[in-house]
Amino acid sequence: MLCPPLAFLLLASAAPGAAQPPEPVGSPPPAVPLIKLESGWGSLQQRLGLPAWLDLELEVLAEPMGNPAGGLVREASWIQQATLALIVRVPSDAARSTERVWDRWALHVAVASYNGDPAYAQRVGAVLPLQEVANPVGFWLTRASLQRRSSDDRWSLEAGLVGMNPDLFSTPIEGFYVHDALNGAPVLFSIPNFPVFPVAAPGALLVLRPTPASTLRLASFDLAGTDSVAGLLGAASGLPPGRGWTHQLQWSYAAPWLNRQLATPIAACRDGSAVRALGRTCSQPVQVERQLPGGLLQLAAYAGTGPNRGLYGSATVPMALPWGLDHRLWVAAAAGLDTAVNPTPGYFGGGLVSQGVLPGRPLDLLILGVARTGFSPITNPGLSYEGVVELGYQVQINQSFNLQPSLQWIVNPGGAGRVPGVFAAGLQLGFSF
Repeated sequence: MLCPPLAFLLLASAAPGAAQPPEPVGSPPPAVPLIKLESGWGSLQQRLGLPAWLDLELEVLAEPMGNPAGGLVREASWIQQATLALIVRVPSDAARSTERVWDRWALHVAVASYNGDPAYAQRVGAVLPLQEVANPVGFWLTRASLQRRSSDDRWSLEAGLVGMNPDLFSTPIEGFYVHDALNGAPVLFSIPNFPVFPVAAPGALLVLRPTPASTLRLASFDLAGTDSVAGLLGAASGLPPGRGWTHQLQWSYAAPWLNRQLATPIAACRDGSAVRALGRTCSQPVQVERQLPGGLLQLAAYAGTGPNRGLYGSATVPMALPWGLDHRLWVAAAAGLDTAVNPTPGYFGGGLVSQGVLPGRPLDLLILGVARTGFSPITNPGLSYEGVVELGYQVQINQSFNLQPSLQWIVNPGGAGRVPGVFAAGLQLGFSF
């Protein structure tokens, strides 16, 4: 069990440099200091001295949580995910003369390990997991594939054992949330055999980039192979035998009119330890590195054996607010068209993520989200909906470590109106090496 130190590191003020001679008339102004995340503890590739064509990364997410009020019982739980990913890049002769020597062919292998208590949500009376990493304990093979990428990055093709996350039916801003209904792949995580992380399946993913702002993804997965893949390393996935294929299509558009102001760091003003958005003359101007993804529009659809069809759409929009430094408003909706095979055919969610809302903490994030998931009257008769409101604050220590305390209010847990609303508090610990 991981027991990391909860050390909070303060942002260091920029030290004054040595005295400089007066700037000549007409010379450019002195450089504005840039506030960004510290480099952290380095990657495994750096620490092990691996060659440039070999990447090795380890990510750990730990999510202790308890519910001091509401639910069927009041108790605490711990669940932890560790993911080890290996990428081996193989250069081709045609690529040796370019700068991207190692990017034409790549072999991807990833393994995830879970330990702790994945059944916490069910014990307190909720249907949907309150923790993003609540999956059956054990080792999962989450990726084993070969990828081919064009030299101009206009297309790529990956085949082997692959999954939907994080490329399909999710938007980058959702990755900041803890509750499973807010953390990507809405209404799909409960469909048996769908390859939502850590589930992988035999399949292929084709990515096309017709313009710099547009990305088209087409994927097919063999659902009959998901259970056998999940058990390759001994995990008791509980997946029923699958059948048939699912085909998925997603269009993403990083609209230039949404991202026009995001190409540069945030212009800000520092008064002592306080950092505020520019709205006045600033005697100590600084720049702050952006921590939020850009604006993005998405439309997606899937169809599979059953039949099992559905639609998905999302929008992430940069916006200006009178507090904080940078903000993203997002909404997402999904509809499963075949309720006989989709236990959660209706979904609507949205939220706001803001950077730099507290004085002296320009890189931290304030996270607010709400979601409502409807249940199928065929597979879940008598259940209506389950909702969640999540409030979190991510403390950015460095590029390797962050902590995120969060509060959740589960509305109508269980969907039947018989369980008191759940108030839960948790702390997400994130490490990357």
